[in-house]
Amino acid sequence: MKCNEINSNLNFAGKYQLNANQAMPNQDACLKRDYMLGVACGYAYNGEEVSKKLADFYNGLYNKDKSAPFNVVFNIPENQEAMFEESMSKVGQKFDKIG
Repeated sequence: MKCNEINSNLNFAGKYQLNANQAMPNQDACLKRDYMLGVACGYAYNGEEVSKKLADFYNGLYNKDKSAPFNVVFNIPENQEAMFEESMSKVGQKFDKIG
């Protein structure tokens, strides 16, 4: 078991749900959002899992329906929550804190 798995089981994290394929106003906003989702995968306790789900989505369902919603949940370490919320807000990505 990885250390980050132990920490996520102890609930030292906030859970954030978002539609990773949310419509964005333009290509630049879309690229910034995708970049920040990648950054979040780097520090989220479940980042590897989310990254795999995103890759599977963009290699599968997205090719059939470019506007298909794709909800993911990030487990963000408590000390990174403010940065996550600020970065998602700055790029225009909507999210819900669910835990």
